[in-house]
Amino acid sequence: MTYTATQRRTRRGYAVLAVCGVLLAGCSGSSDGGHRTGPSASSASVTSPAGQRGTGVPTVRFTVDPARVPTTPFAALDLVRAVTAGPDSYGPGYIKRPPYESDPAAWPVLGTDCVWRQEPLPGDVLATFTRYSRLPAADSKGEVRTAATVTLHRTAAQADQEMAETLEEALRCPDQQLRATERISGLNSMGSGYGTNGNTSADDYLIEMGTYDDPALGKGATYYIWNQVRLGPVTIAVVLEGGKGFGQGDLLTVQARAVAGMETKVRSELGAQK
Repeated sequence: MTYTATQRRTRRGYAVLAVCGVLLAGCSGSSDGGHRTGPSASSASVTSPAGQRGTGVPTVRFTVDPARVPTTPFAALDLVRAVTAGPDSYGPGYIKRPPYESDPAAWPVLGTDCVWRQEPLPGDVLATFTRYSRLPAADSKGEVRTAATVTLHRTAAQADQEMAETLEEALRCPDQQLRATERISGLNSMGSGYGTNGNTSADDYLIEMGTYDDPALGKGATYYIWNQVRLGPVTIAVVLEGGKGFGQGDLLTVQARAVAGMETKVRSELGAQK
């Protein structure tokens, strides 16, 4: 049976609810390892409507202006490039991580063996684009890796289906292989539609948490946090991996800042004029 994102959003959320209070702009409203941010990276506060999340003050729900939505892959790629976050979206000290930008013709797919692979772009996607960044290790703290992805689907219904499929991935594969030496484990996910769990910004909101392990970053697992939102036919995803010495709340705050910034850009590019 196939479920929509709305039908699936509470099936795995219990473990994440406890951390939503520290997410600030995020839970109240996704790594370069997997989901739609892809396993193609190396080792292969913003003032905006999103900033209102969690305050109990509803924001104006996003309304797409159909005339402003690209209809060709070329124009769609220009849009997602303009929106996708780079190092300056996360905070001081973040830099580009090679390869800095993804292959826009590739699409990550989680196989039945819970291993991520690259496949050609599906027909329902006009364009998708990822930028990879990192906060280098310094003092006693380890490296933090980030990836931000923006995808423009042909329809809002197709974007909603991506959200639904992403929620289901954590259910069927709580442990996933990103690349040869990189794994995420113990995944839990939660979704919130507009107007639920403090989400007064996006049409739909997902958060996924677990642990990330890469021997190249040192011994032991670190936090893995992935967040994705949908605004009409657009999905926005940000993932943070590691690093040692960073608390979960620290990473959630950084992630929320990047997501909010991209939401603001999407609203500016595609929103109906009021």
